[in-house]
Amino acid sequence: MRPAGRIGPRLAWLAIAACSFLPASRAQSPAASVGPAPGESSIPKVPAPMDLRSPTAAARSTLAPIADEGDATGVQSSAARLDDPEDVGLPLEPDQEIYPIDLPGALRLAGARDLDIAIAKTRVAQAAADLSQARALWLPSIFLGPNWIRHDGQAQIVEGPVRNISKSSLFLGGTAASGSSVSGPVPAGGPAQVTGLTTVLRFSDAIFEPLAANQVMNSRKARVAAAGNDALLGVAEAYLDLQAAAGRLAIAREAATNADRLAALTGSFARSGAGLEADYRRTLAERDRRRKQIEEAVGEVEMASAELVRRTRLDPRIVVAPVEPAESVLRMVDDDLPIDDLIVAGLQNRPELAEAQALVSATLVRLKQARLRPFIPSLALRFSGGGFGGGRNDFFGDFAGRSDADVNLYWELANLGFTDRAIQRRRAAENQQSVLELVKLQDRVAAEVVRAEKRRTAAHRQMARARTALPEAARSLDLNFTNIRAGSGLPGATRPIEVLQPIQALAQARADYLDSVLSYNRAQFQLYHALGRPPRPDVEPAVPEPPATPFSPPAEVHRRSS
Repeated sequence: MRPAGRIGPRLAWLAIAACSFLPASRAQSPAASVGPAPGESSIPKVPAPMDLRSPTAAARSTLAPIADEGDATGVQSSAARLDDPEDVGLPLEPDQEIYPIDLPGALRLAGARDLDIAIAKTRVAQAAADLSQARALWLPSIFLGPNWIRHDGQAQIVEGPVRNISKSSLFLGGTAASGSSVSGPVPAGGPAQVTGLTTVLRFSDAIFEPLAANQVMNSRKARVAAAGNDALLGVAEAYLDLQAAAGRLAIAREAATNADRLAALTGSFARSGAGLEADYRRTLAERDRRRKQIEEAVGEVEMASAELVRRTRLDPRIVVAPVEPAESVLRMVDDDLPIDDLIVAGLQNRPELAEAQALVSATLVRLKQARLRPFIPSLALRFSGGGFGGGRNDFFGDFAGRSDADVNLYWELANLGFTDRAIQRRRAAENQQSVLELVKLQDRVAAEVVRAEKRRTAAHRQMARARTALPEAARSLDLNFTNIRAGSGLPGATRPIEVLQPIQALAQARADYLDSVLSYNRAQFQLYHALGRPPRPDVEPAVPEPPATPFSPPAEVHRRSS
């Protein structure tokens, strides 16, 4: 896909800055969850995906990039300072094409453009062709064309004596032969052409082969569903990685902004003699380290974007940025469902189990076929008709109509029955192997469900802890800045260098909260994948609650997007 328009670098990174954190009290509100959509079983419901080709799509989206208006403690996110002309963390190439993408849009691209799904569909087409071929075993094959025979030398005549005979004959017509082991057209042209069984219709093959082929096709269809399930999980995890990188970028920018403020304060104190130059130098080192982290985060965003672009098969030259804030919590599976119900749902809905069960059914059909093969007769049938003539080699004529028919019904014991017995043992072993593979897969599905549920439960507890620590860290930083301003020059006042630890604590608290939210969302997707994307109840979807003061892009952004 080659986009029709371009978005300026600042507008593009506004989409990334949308991942800056909302106030902790609102980030976990029920309205901030992305709930299931009515009638949908594969993707969470958020507003419809934007047209990535439109340069103004980000401004029109209901989840357009927004900046934190400042939490309750007065600590403002660095996202609001993206219009700073000396900002860092922008792409190295000024003409880099960057486009916003949302989670439903990425998942739809995965379902429509994934190559593994396309390969699985071609295997369904192959299985359908095999099924059609198996169903045609009852029908005869028709061979049309002439057959010329010449004989010179000894031959036994009908009465018995052997004589030296020179003769030739020509047959013009066709042969209709039924069977699964046709060796070729052999029209009647003399005694040597009407003897022997050349075509055989095995009723056991005609009866059981279509049944087995139908089960194989069912397994291939289930593989398509499994490939789609895997593709959605892969794209979802790639999108969450992109959100994580964008969130870390926002955290790094906020920490760099706070370090800038601290460096300005310590520099002022050092120049006035109220502070130490060593403290000022230390804050400068912290500021430079935070700016380096911004550049590292930019690289992580671009790498995560490349992986998402690869999975969605977009133009590899573009960079995409997530629309949804990184702290948005996805609600795809009810947290209150018992683990036993989840395991049962996984065993009922996983397409891999349907695939394995179909293969078990196919081996059962072939095992039954092998056991009944010696007892089911086979039919050899051939009919040929056309014109026949010949004579001595010096005479060629006497053409007239001719038809021949051969019908034989027989039972067969292959190699005195030893081959039949070997085929039965082989089919039984194949059936036992497929059953064991099914049991192994059931154990794996149950373990995946339990593992995803435990991961989700642990992430939920981590979110609760991180949610309480985040406002405390923000409040601590705000109080430290306030104390510096209020007690400047007074004995016992807060030294500016003491604010360095609250800055680091706030960055760590935000990172912990981001990691816990994304771990929860990742566990939600992994659990939903482990359950086989079961149908969800029809409930009204919830979308992230917008902040009280939406972010308005600068005039420069409006000009570029118009």
